[in-house]
Amino acid sequence: MFQFKYFSVQQANSALKVGTDAMLLGAFVSSENAKSCLDIGAGTGVISLMLAQKNPALEVTAIEIDAASTIDCRVNFANSNWSKNLACIEADFLKWHSDLQFDLIVSNPPFYQNSLLSNNALTAQSKHAVFLPFDQLFEKVTRLLVENGVFWMIIPIEDLHFVCQLALLNNLFCCQQIIIEAKPGKNVRAILAFRKNEQHLIVQTICIRAENGNYTSQYIELTKEFHSKNLHEQNK
Repeated sequence: MFQFKYFSVQQANSALKVGTDAMLLGAFVSSENAKSCLDIGAGTGVISLMLAQKNPALEVTAIEIDAASTIDCRVNFANSNWSKNLACIEADFLKWHSDLQFDLIVSNPPFYQNSLLSNNALTAQSKHAVFLPFDQLFEKVTRLLVENGVFWMIIPIEDLHFVCQLALLNNLFCCQQIIIEAKPGKNVRAILAFRKNEQHLIVQTICIRAENGNYTSQYIELTKEFHSKNLHEQNK
C-alpha cells in the first residue's frame, strides 16, 4: 500500500508499482479546466487519482490491459473520494473502441525501445514500447482528442526528438517540454504536452535531488499536495 496525502494506492497485484515517473506526471498535468480525461495504461490508477484530486468534477476513463493491475486500479478508485467519477476498463488500448473524445489524455506508457525484454511477461508488458508502439499510440490519441485538448506523456530523455517527430506525423504539436533531472545536469526524463494546433513551445527543467541526495525545493513544492510524508523532514 502506498499512502498519499488524500488517497491510498493498493499495488499488490500490479507489475508496475508507484514510482517517481507517475508522481511527476500526475503533479505536472493540469486538470483543473478539463471535463473528461483518458488515462492510457493506468496501472494502479495513481495518475487518474492525482488528477481527480486536483479536479473532483473530472470524469476519468482509465484503460489498463493487465487484468491484475485492473483489480488494483478498481479497488483504488472505489476507495477514493472521487469514485463516482472514475472508471477503469480492462482492455488493449489499441483495440479499444470509443465514440467519445476527451479534452485531456495522459499516459505513462511502456517506453523502452531497444532494451531486452524482461523474462517476466507482466513487467515486459508494462515497460516496453513493443506492447504500445509510439506511432500507433499517437495515431489513436489524435482521433480521441478534442480539437482544443491536450495530451500529456512522460518518456526517457533519449527519445525526446524521436517522439516529437512521430507526434508531428500525426498532427500533434509539442507545446510544453519539462526536462527532468535526477540530479543537477543528469537528464533522465521528459514530460511532454501536445496539442492539435501549433503553439509557442514552453521549455522548463526540474531537478529531483540535489548533489547531496536531498530532495530539491522544486520537487518538494511540486509534490507537496500528494506526498503524505514531509519531504523536508526526510532531508534532515
